[in-house]
Amino acid sequence: MACVFLLRLPSALLPRELGVDESQMLSEAMKFLVDPRPWKAADGGSFGPLNSYLISVFLLMGFKPGFVLVHMVATVLVCLQVLVAYLTLRRLGSEKTATLGACLLAFIYGAYTNRLYLHYNTELLPTLLLMTGFYAFVALLEGPGERRPRVQLSLLFLGGLALGAAPWCKLQAAPITGALGLLLLAAIFRTRDPSVSSSRRAVEVAALGCGAVLTAFVMLAILAKSGAIEDFWYSYILNNIAYAGSLSLANSLGNFLLLVFFTPVHLLLLVAILGLGLLDYVSLDGETSLLFKRHRWAFGGLLIYAGAALFAACRVKYFWPKDMFFLPPMTYVAALLASFGVSALMQSRQSRKTSGETLLLLLGLVLLGAIVALFIGYGIRYGKMVQNIHELSHAQLESAGRDANLAPQLQVTETNDKTLRDRLADCIGPAKWVLPDYGNERIVAVIGDIQKTRPVRSLAIWGWAPGVYVLTGMPPATRDAVPFFAIDRKHPYQKYFQARFLGDLRENPPDLFIDTVVRGAIMWPWKWTENDGYESDPQLRKFIEDNYILVDELTLVKGAKPIRFFARRGSASQLQ
Repeated sequence: MACVFLLRLPSALLPRELGVDESQMLSEAMKFLVDPRPWKAADGGSFGPLNSYLISVFLLMGFKPGFVLVHMVATVLVCLQVLVAYLTLRRLGSEKTATLGACLLAFIYGAYTNRLYLHYNTELLPTLLLMTGFYAFVALLEGPGERRPRVQLSLLFLGGLALGAAPWCKLQAAPITGALGLLLLAAIFRTRDPSVSSSRRAVEVAALGCGAVLTAFVMLAILAKSGAIEDFWYSYILNNIAYAGSLSLANSLGNFLLLVFFTPVHLLLLVAILGLGLLDYVSLDGETSLLFKRHRWAFGGLLIYAGAALFAACRVKYFWPKDMFFLPPMTYVAALLASFGVSALMQSRQSRKTSGETLLLLLGLVLLGAIVALFIGYGIRYGKMVQNIHELSHAQLESAGRDANLAPQLQVTETNDKTLRDRLADCIGPAKWVLPDYGNERIVAVIGDIQKTRPVRSLAIWGWAPGVYVLTGMPPATRDAVPFFAIDRKHPYQKYFQARFLGDLRENPPDLFIDTVVRGAIMWPWKWTENDGYESDPQLRKFIEDNYILVDELTLVKGAKPIRFFARRGSASQLQ
């Protein structure tokens, strides 16, 4: 835990946005301090409210909202994942197996320099909850006679609670929750010990069920009380189903290849293959088979966990190399196979001279060399990242205000014109670690200029710039920190989200309305264009023209459409 904490510390202490998701969740956490109602005060769209509620807890404790805070929260969650992985593998294997697995996971989370793994992303909390649920399953396999009934019930309740809470962080976790929930239920009925009565099993099922539905019961009660059931249904259920798209085998296979090549899964896969090869090469008269047979429930459960996580990772329509659901079970598989394989090799005293022995040995050495090379490559990338972060931490704006020239590390924007060679080189982390400049700091500078002539106490943004809310300290005036689905013309529920966004503006009109759907700012690739500004919604356009006045503009890219700033004409009671 200390190693992964120290490895992530340089990026965690960088007071800049590492990913747009963390800005969105932080801005929603700020909004929850004012109004804690989910889907009424704040709506994350593709992710649930628990991610933002966790940040709100720290804000309630007095921490200042900022990027360093969310980076440190992400680091704590990663450390807890490493701890749960160690505890789980110690039950599945041995102390050495647990150490190997924890080191693998700590190295990936610590040394992998992709910003999507470094920021507070939407998979961190649900992944930890799912790992906790699987740990409860493994612990239950020891048998009810080996622990007190109260401990057994507490373990079932906590396991169910963790699994039941995961989909409220991200609905993508639901298939994994279902699979692990069935495993816990099967573990209750697994034993044939006559001392375990049917009434005791019924109590255990009740403990598991109560934990599993507790989060849903509380959330649905809050939604019913606040009148947000319809918002929840459209935004979190129907919207996510539409966003995921129809099930496509070709798309899933493509996502699997992307998962293997462009995430650290390839490193774990090579370690697992090496361990499997060692087991096949020096198996000791069926001892390995007996070991797997003796622990078939645990290993079978691990395969189900890994399969469900792989389905959740590859089922999505748009693959992003930030998915973490598959990392823990793949780490468990790799650590177990490698540990068992090395133990079998060390214990072997027999010489197996076959026609293929030399070839197998050479293949094993090549595989080991590839693994070592990957570790070195990750280490080199990490060193370059630390150097760039050091330069960023000392970089200052050459001039203040809206026309500031940012440091070179901030002037590079993400492009889609990389060659295949460049993308393959990035599979172990970006070859050049930079923070894209999407103009947030310059937008804030313009807001500061506007505040010199009129009060600005609230904001609403049409676009993808939640970092502005964080930098100004103003929570979003609407429930959508990012009105993504109101802008997306191809989304089947666009009209619903547009009407809701406009309704929020009428109910709580901000002092300043900003349109950031321009080149240079973040725009959803493949879909958004500069024609998707606020004018693309006729009713929103009429509302802005009737009640707001253009007070400033900011051009991010020469010759492109500018970001526009609209101030409210009069008081909220005078809106048309």
